Amino acid sequence: MIRRPPRSTLSSSSAASDVYKRQESGDNDLSSMALFLLLLLLPAISCSPSRPNMLLLFPDEWRFDWDGFHQENGALPLNLPSLSRWKTMGTRFTHAYVPSPLCAPSRAALAAGREYDEAGVPDNFSNDFPVDKLPTFYKQLQQAGYHTMMTGKDDLTKATQLGFRIGQYLPYGRYKMSELGIDDGIRHSGKSDVIDTFPKPHEAYGYFLNNQTVLTEAGANISAFEAHYACLKNNPSKCDRLSYPDRLYEDNWVAQNALELLDRKPRDTPWFMHVSFPGPHPAFLVTARMADTVGNRTWPQPVDTKKKDTCRNKPHEPANGNRCNYGAEIENLDRLFGMVVSKVESLGELEDTIVCISSDHGEMLGDHGGWAKSKPWEASASVPLLCWGEKFGIVANATISTPVSTLDLAGTFMDYGGAKPAPGMTTASLRPMLVGSEAPVRSFISSGLQNWRMAVQNVNGTNFKFICCKGSCPNPPSNVGKPKHGWTQLLYAIEQDQFDMNELSGKHPDVVETMRPLLPASFGCGKK
Repeated sequence: MIRRPPRSTLSSSSAASDVYKRQESGDNDLSSMALFLLLLLLPAISCSPSRPNMLLLFPDEWRFDWDGFHQENGALPLNLPSLSRWKTMGTRFTHAYVPSPLCAPSRAALAAGREYDEAGVPDNFSNDFPVDKLPTFYKQLQQAGYHTMMTGKDDLTKATQLGFRIGQYLPYGRYKMSELGIDDGIRHSGKSDVIDTFPKPHEAYGYFLNNQTVLTEAGANISAFEAHYACLKNNPSKCDRLSYPDRLYEDNWVAQNALELLDRKPRDTPWFMHVSFPGPHPAFLVTARMADTVGNRTWPQPVDTKKKDTCRNKPHEPANGNRCNYGAEIENLDRLFGMVVSKVESLGELEDTIVCISSDHGEMLGDHGGWAKSKPWEASASVPLLCWGEKFGIVANATISTPVSTLDLAGTFMDYGGAKPAPGMTTASLRPMLVGSEAPVRSFISSGLQNWRMAVQNVNGTNFKFICCKGSCPNPPSNVGKPKHGWTQLLYAIEQDQFDMNELSGKHPDVVETMRPLLPASFGCGKK
C-alpha cells in the first residue's frame, strides 16, 4: 500500500466545527474562512497519494546470476556497491524471466505489454515495433500525464536502424519516437550495429564519435569512430589505451545523456525514464582502465563444457571478450547506475521516485558450449530484477523466489502511474509483490523465440520450467537427447537446477501433461 502523508492529530471534522463556532461568535476574518475551507479539504488531501516518478535502468544481455548476489558455480568476484546498497532498500526477484531472450522481441513485448507471440516483433531483423497496430505502455503513461524519456539502445526500431535503412533517419534517434510514446530522447544503436555503415556513421553514437579526434600511442590523430571500429575488429594498430578512452565509452555516453534528459525535463510533471545501456552485450569490449580492474581475479568457468575461459587482458590496454570483461562491463554499469540515481537525488526527487533495474535477456557465457542468447536455458532467459522506492510501499531488503515475468514491469509502471492499460495488453502488475505479497500475479510465466516455447509454473509446490522445441532445442545441455516424433520436450525444477542439468520429464510425465497446454495452441507442441 502506498504510504500517505500523516494526518493531523486534530480531526478535520472537529477542527472545522471549532472554526465554525469562532465564526458564530463574530470572528469572521478572511484567515479564519481560509482555514475553514482548507480543513474541509483535509480528508481528500490526506487520501490522495502522489504519483511516483519512475526510472528503469536496463542494461542489455545481463544474466540472472551475475548480479553480485549469487555464489553458486564458484564465487563471482564482482564489486557492485550500488546494487549491494539498493538490495537492502528494495525487493529482489530471483527468478525473473524475459518474454523472449532476444533484443528486439523482448523489448517489443515489454513496450506492448503483450506476450512474445502477440507483440508483433518475431526477431531482430524482420520489422520494427508496429506502432501503427499496437500502443505502448509509454503512450499509456503519456496519456496519464507523465513526461516520458528514453535514451540508449532501445531496439524498438532495430530492423531499420532507427529509420536509416529506409531513408528516414532523424537526428538523435527521433524516428518514430512520438508514435512510441516518448516525449524526449537520445536514441541510438549499440555495439556492432554502430559500425554497420563504416566508414560513415548512420546513428547518434557514431556521429558523436566521428566528431571526436583521439591520439593513438603511435602518435596518429584519428577519429574516435575509426578507433571504435578498430577496437571492435581487434586491430591494435588503432585501438589502444589512448584512442579508446573512458570518456567516449558507449555506456558512459548513455549515462551522460540520461543526465541531460533529467536536466531538461519539466519540473512540475511526473516522469518516466527508460535508460537502455548497450552493455554488457557482446562484444565484451572494455577500456584499458576497465580491463585492468578484472584481469587478476579468478572467474568461474562455464558449466557443462570442456572449453576453458581464460582472461587474456594485457596490462594497460583495451580488451575484448571472455567472462572477465563481461564482469568489467557490469561493474562499470553499477557505477553508471549510481551516477544516474545520484542525479535524481541532486534534483531533490529521489524520495518521489521508484527505481527498477533489469535486462532484456541473459548471456550463455560458454555454458553448454554456447554463447550469446536466444535459448530457453536459465543463463539466457532469466535476468536480475530489483525495485526500490520506500515512499511507495516497496518492501526493503526483501528477496522473492516466486517466478515473475519482466513483461510485467509495463503493468507495474502503469499501475503506479495511474495509467490505464490499452485493450489487448496482457501485462500484470508486480505491485502486490513489491509491497509484501509473495503470491504470484499471474498463473504462469511464458517465453519463446523461433522454434521453441517455454512456460514456468508452480505445480504441487515446485517451480517447474517446461520447454518444447520443434526439432532440436538450440545449443542444449549435453545430456539432452534427440527429438522424439519431431519434438523435444524438457522439464526442469528451477529452484534446484539453475543450469538445466537435471531433466525431469521422465520422472514427472504428469507435470508435462499439465504444463503443455500453457503454450500457445498455434505452436502445436507435441502434434505429429
